[in-house]
Amino acid sequence: MTVLIFLIGALLGVLIGAVACVRYVRQEMTARVAPSMHLMEARMSTLQSSVDLALSKWHEDMHTHRIRHDRVLD
Repeated sequence: MTVLIFLIGALLGVLIGAVACVRYVRQEMTARVAPSMHLMEARMSTLQSSVDLALSKWHEDMHTHRIRHDRVLD
C-alpha cells in the first residue's frame, strides 16, 4: 500500500512538473516570436500600401489611356 501511495505521489509530481515546464516553454516561445511578428506585420503593412498605390496608379493610367483612345476614335 505504501508503494502505491509513493507511485501516485511521484506521478502527480511528474505531471505538475510537466505542466509547469510546458507553461514556461510556451511563454518563452511567445516572448521570442512576438518582436519578429511585429516587425513582419510592419513590413507587410508597408508592402500592402505600396501595392495599393501601384494599383491605383495603374488604374488611373488605364482610365486616362482609354479616354484618350476613345477621343482618337471619335
